[in-house]
Amino acid sequence: MKEKYSTLDEYLAKLDVSLSKLIKDILEVTLEIPKQILSFMKEEKDYAGTINVSGDMQLSLDVASHELFLQKLPKEDYYLLLGEETTPENIVKGTGEFIILGDFIDGSSIVRSRGPGGIILIIDKQGNIKAAITVSYTLFLRFDLATEAGYLQFIRAEGEFIVLKDTLSISPSSKPVYGFGGKEEEFSEKEKNFVNKIKKVGKLRYGGCLVQDMNNILDKTGVFAYFSPKLRLCYEILPYLYILSKVNGKGYYITKDKEILSLETAPPLEPDKLTEMDYLHQKVGFIGGSSDLVDLL
Repeated sequence: MKEKYSTLDEYLAKLDVSLSKLIKDILEVTLEIPKQILSFMKEEKDYAGTINVSGDMQLSLDVASHELFLQKLPKEDYYLLLGEETTPENIVKGTGEFIILGDFIDGSSIVRSRGPGGIILIIDKQGNIKAAITVSYTLFLRFDLATEAGYLQFIRAEGEFIVLKDTLSISPSSKPVYGFGGKEEEFSEKEKNFVNKIKKVGKLRYGGCLVQDMNNILDKTGVFAYFSPKLRLCYEILPYLYILSKVNGKGYYITKDKEILSLETAPPLEPDKLTEMDYLHQKVGFIGGSSDLVDLL
């Protein structure tokens, strides 16, 4: 029988001490992100005036959140701390055992109209996934956490972490929702047929922020997909594939060569390559959610 967790501390106590400390420290840093969001909302200029390694204009909120983690997270917690705004010039090495890969503000471009989120993957020096964390920055902070101890959903309210769910199964689907990124006219015939099948059984819920779109799936069951290579494998898709594996879901990523790989069939990340920008920021397509709907593809 699965062990029940009534508090975050009970859950973290089942983990390695160093991993538990790292997760706690990450959570504490995320509590400062809402202050950055409010400050960003008051500014007239959204952009930092620089271009990232993917060729996109950097939003000042993205840069600030990345810097926050670099400044606030103790270096003994990690070996490498890398994210969406990582460039060859701002790679920082710590003295710890873990590698942190983060999209610390997901949905920053739409923050003025809806809540953004954050996604973090923790791996060891061998490339093994140890934890995935997502956070939703809404009226309260909602966290979804997956480790070898299982899945935990909790919020930050009234100065404490409150557990909402310590187990979850999203398969089979029930009253599902769906979201599809990209332009439908660019979908293959196979993808169009899949989309038409999903539209007959689900309700559209798409907001342009991966965390919020996937929260819909975790809450309602359903499926989310972005077939073209738009999303970042290392710090957007692998965290969600890992979370899906803990909630009885299913997911795949789609390479530029149209190869479809699951968490089990994909090659592990190669830590020695993570400081190479092409490798760190590689983009893939994605489909994930309730297994019965994903199987329709």
